[in-house]
Amino acid sequence: MESDPTQQRALNGAERLVARPPALIFGIPIADVTLAETLERIGGLVRDGRSHRRTHQICTVNVDFLVNALDDDRIATILRDATMCLPDGMPLVWASRWLGTPIRERVAGSDLLPLLVEQSATQGWHVHVFGSAPDVAARAERVLRERYPAARFTIEPGPIVSDVRDFDDETLDGIAAVDADVLCVALGNPKQELFIDAHRERLGIPVMIGVGGSVDMIVGEQRRAPSWMQRTGLEWLWRAGSDPRRLAPRYARDIRVFGPALAREIQRSRAGRHGAGLAVDHRDDVVDVSISPDQQLTPAAYQRAVVRLDDGNALRITGCEAAPGTEALAQLVGLVAVAKRGAGASWSHPGRPQWLDESQVQAGLLPVDDGSATTKRPPSGPEDRYDGAHGD
Repeated sequence: MESDPTQQRALNGAERLVARPPALIFGIPIADVTLAETLERIGGLVRDGRSHRRTHQICTVNVDFLVNALDDDRIATILRDATMCLPDGMPLVWASRWLGTPIRERVAGSDLLPLLVEQSATQGWHVHVFGSAPDVAARAERVLRERYPAARFTIEPGPIVSDVRDFDDETLDGIAAVDADVLCVALGNPKQELFIDAHRERLGIPVMIGVGGSVDMIVGEQRRAPSWMQRTGLEWLWRAGSDPRRLAPRYARDIRVFGPALAREIQRSRAGRHGAGLAVDHRDDVVDVSISPDQQLTPAAYQRAVVRLDDGNALRITGCEAAPGTEALAQLVGLVAVAKRGAGASWSHPGRPQWLDESQVQAGLLPVDDGSATTKRPPSGPEDRYDGAHGD
């Protein structure tokens, strides 16, 4: 079978992995990564998870995800706490540019799943797919076996439940027993994200990704839009036409909510573009970041800071009286996110800085009541989780 051009570019055109600040859309950090870089980062997260017994959640975020997050704080918290949110849709790429924190390209979950299966043959990963109807799962396994005969993967259908807490012990224990390196959950948004968040510690799989309808696309149950519609951001129109009864109301709601919310976000972003910048100083096992009107953090300096934080250094933020500009805020959110997965981030400012609004707090720049508190990601657990309806 002829390979997909997007997937082939990802395999052959891998760039040197460089840390870049995320875009911030409604307080959700959206990673600035290419498809090739995404695969490299997943490989690094698999190694990290195996070495340190950690779990990482990756979300493939589109407009519908963001609209759900605006309506439900639990969804927003999952996206903000995820190790990586991928921009699965051209509207997110355009929005990032209008907000002054541009990301380079779309990374579609439907492209990612076949590539993960293909990479399993060379990387030694075991990829396990959970979800979809039994006949779809069986057909998808046959298709992928023919396409990638050396791949290490398994596909398991998932039951239909209204509450992600309703999965029985046998199902969860069976997934954990596979001992996969990457778990792809095909339950639809937001159910798949809620499932991962609720059960990630019990499953103990290094990397877990929600892949929506990707399994259906592999077997042709859902057809991908033509390439020109994907590039021009019209894939939603193709999907709405293919299933109007189910998807047309959802996309109408997305347009009605997303457009005005983005317009307000752009206004705020433009007002903050001339704020303070960041400066970094490395001292022993601490990365000191100061917020200063006279500073600007270069890409090279940001990269060095990320490397130090990845190596276990703590992050300390000082000079919090000045409000950071749009680009500096994205850099700060990116650094805090890395630090939260390691030694943590502390503020020198007593109490919440005046410039820190609620969306920025929820984006990971958490308020501190004194100068010594440290912010780290809390462990996930199955309690107090979402029990509503879902989409895909």
